[in-house]
Amino acid sequence: MSGAPWQDHAAEQLTTRALQGLCAVLGVVLVVLVALLALRTLGGAGQPALGADVVGVAAPGTAGATAAAPATASAGAGLVGARAAADEQALATLQELRAQGLAEHPPQGQWVAQLAAKSVGTTDPVQTAANGSSTFYATDILEQTRRIASRTAGGDVFVLASTDFAPGTVDARGNPYWTTFATGPFADAGDVRTWCDSVFADVPERERVNACFPEQLLPPS
Repeated sequence: MSGAPWQDHAAEQLTTRALQGLCAVLGVVLVVLVALLALRTLGGAGQPALGADVVGVAAPGTAGATAAAPATASAGAGLVGARAAADEQALATLQELRAQGLAEHPPQGQWVAQLAAKSVGTTDPVQTAANGSSTFYATDILEQTRRIASRTAGGDVFVLASTDFAPGTVDARGNPYWTTFATGPFADAGDVRTWCDSVFADVPERERVNACFPEQLLPPS
């Protein structure tokens, strides 16, 4: 048995209001969720992706690039220092060879074959130094002298400074020329040329005149 009509109508109104209230609540919740999602998206904009900051690749000019510079500069300074030390030792060896040359072959007007003459810093475009360039430093001069001594047959190879037999003969920087000679039974310049043509027969004549030629060692005046 159903209730009175007004009771049924009141019940329907209560149900309708309940549904409207529930919809209103759900609408508010939905608005809040959308707002939170929007805030989260905005907050993450411009941020690195996950793991992007683990490696931290530095752009040119940043701290990462700057940190590598001292190591490179240090390595370069080490190479320069090692080269300077090697040149200093080579100069000391050349001085020893010069002293030996003066003791065994003092300039007295004798004829010798000149095989090389380089000052420290000399650039010879037709020759290649031990360093791979055409500029000779002390280590390159010493290496050239040793190479000449090892391949020159029939002569006593020795070293003098240019100022030992030709006073005042220095380069533009005031450095003497470290000169490599070979002695032999040379009575005059012709004997030296004959010896050069024999020993350096495998060298083209145009190059031979620079690789071996007569020189008279005059005593200091």
